[in-house]
Amino acid sequence: MSVYDTTNDTGEPTPDLPDEPQPLADLTGFQRDVLFVVVSLDGTNPNGVEIKRELREAYDEEINHGRLYQNLRELVEEGLVEKRPVDGRTNAYRASAAAREYLEAHAAWSEWCLLDGPGEAA
Repeated sequence: MSVYDTTNDTGEPTPDLPDEPQPLADLTGFQRDVLFVVVSLDGTNPNGVEIKRELREAYDEEINHGRLYQNLRELVEEGLVEKRPVDGRTNAYRASAAAREYLEAHAAWSEWCLLDGPGEAA
């Protein structure tokens, strides 16, 4: 059985496995991480500097300014992140409902792969 199967050993549907096992396949790993950080900061109206600080702590290295903002812009264009101006220069970011659904499906898929998986190795 492949990790993409949505049935268990008896052929019944696996209810906890997302319909789309790799919902974030179109995103880079960095974009996925940015999305997770934006969700983790929900309710704080994070700006780019705050997102960058969280990523720097997670990666334990400096995050390139241009790389972060280019990826935030792409996530906004994809409808996964919403951008709202705070003042003339600063924007606040928040994850869209679609982003939350994608991240939840990705987390469920990751958990399935790590804990349930297709079976034990021979």
